[in-house]
Amino acid sequence: MPASDPAYALRPLDGPVRLIRSLAAAVVCVAAAAIGHRSAGGPLPATAVLAVLAGASAITWLLAARRVTPGQLVGLLALCQVGVHLGASTGEMTMGAGMVAAHVLATAVSALVLARGEAFVWHLAERLGLRLAPLRLATKALPTTRGPVMTAAPRSLQDVRLAHSRVLRGPPAGA
Repeated sequence: MPASDPAYALRPLDGPVRLIRSLAAAVVCVAAAAIGHRSAGGPLPATAVLAVLAGASAITWLLAARRVTPGQLVGLLALCQVGVHLGASTGEMTMGAGMVAAHVLATAVSALVLARGEAFVWHLAERLGLRLAPLRLATKALPTTRGPVMTAAPRSLQDVRLAHSRVLRGPPAGA
């Protein structure tokens, strides 16, 4: 489908909407991780946040090629949480109960927000009547081939004995 088509620009799988979906998910994931880490009192270097944002943006671009499931969102959020925590922990790897609780709370809230946003985008696209799946090239169906046709029914051992005994029956040959 050409990029000049107006419907192309509105489809969730292509063009600007895919870019917006992927960047929004990456920003929410990294912001949730950074807020969760900072609210628990951890340091937050900008280099760690930017590195995780770059990685999250690449992953979300790949995920945005299809409808993103809540499980994928939670996995991405957990990955961002770990990335920010490891990148922001400058040497000390202390992770107390407050830090874990802040990371879990940030993951849960942002997973809910992202799942609702993803559902809204797809619902809106369906309401606008946009074609959601990419174009498939028309292909001719291959002719079906039939398996081998059995010409005789399988025989049992009893059938073989009866066939043999029939040859021996009948009137005497010389009479």
